[in-house]
Amino acid sequence: MDDYLKVDAITDIQKRLRREQMLKRRKKACVVLGLAFLLAGVFLFSSIGPLGFVFFPKSTAILQEQPDVPDENQAVVTAKAGLLEKDSNPAAPTIAIVVDDTGSAPANLDKWLEVDAPLTFATMPFTQATHELAETLYEAGYRIMMHIPTENDSPNSFSATGQLTVGMSREIVFATLDDDLAQIPHVTGINNHQGGKGCNDLSLMAFECEWAKGRGLFVVDSDSSTASKVSKAANGLGMPRRLNQLFIDHQNEPDYIRSIMRRLADIARRNGTAIGICHFHRPNTPTIVGEMVGVLKAEGIHFAFVEDISN
Repeated sequence: MDDYLKVDAITDIQKRLRREQMLKRRKKACVVLGLAFLLAGVFLFSSIGPLGFVFFPKSTAILQEQPDVPDENQAVVTAKAGLLEKDSNPAAPTIAIVVDDTGSAPANLDKWLEVDAPLTFATMPFTQATHELAETLYEAGYRIMMHIPTENDSPNSFSATGQLTVGMSREIVFATLDDDLAQIPHVTGINNHQGGKGCNDLSLMAFECEWAKGRGLFVVDSDSSTASKVSKAANGLGMPRRLNQLFIDHQNEPDYIRSIMRRLADIARRNGTAIGICHFHRPNTPTIVGEMVGVLKAEGIHFAFVEDISN
């Protein structure tokens, strides 16, 4: 009998606990629901809610006196999003032009900005106008590559900050090129400045091309000497060959520049692509190159960024 009484007592306690828990849950639900209604009401009748006009009427005159002011950060984002590159058409026959020696001075910049073609500007590190010119040209829709100072043979030998020289170890080459790259924004590829001696050294060029490949940069062989090893080093790493075929402004006369542009067009017609190099600072080059781009386009020649083709 006592056992039955104990069971009944335990059952009563359990029922009472369940009722208390149920009441607590109901109270909690009521509180949450009440808060939800309160917040909804606050929003509906707030100044930004759909019924806010009841308590916050807006004056049309005031609205007219306060025109929308564009957000400065949004304007910057819109400008960047609207940045357009020059049209690059790699379909044969096509020419790619690299503009060497960019960065030493801003002279000719305005003339180059008038050239409507996908030019790639090979920019020197550690020069007075390096960063300014690279930024300006990039924002105008051109592409930027790094023009690496490289040891040359006498009597044209020179010395420059960030220069590669024969005999450098792999570690020093990599460190030197990293320092060079830090000077120039928006770089997508590399070529060599002068560098007859350095470019003829397969070991040095192998280190250079290995560094470039590891950083996702393309390589152009400027072919500044008959024994250049740049293409051999690049090909050995499975990189496409991009070989300069003609220096466009070896002479400064306008007719000479026109004749070389014609020769590039002939190469493009025969082989599908052609690559030429000219120079930023030469006085007649931007005007005549721009002129010939228009002439050759009318004859069916395309123009592309050098990164977009190979030969």
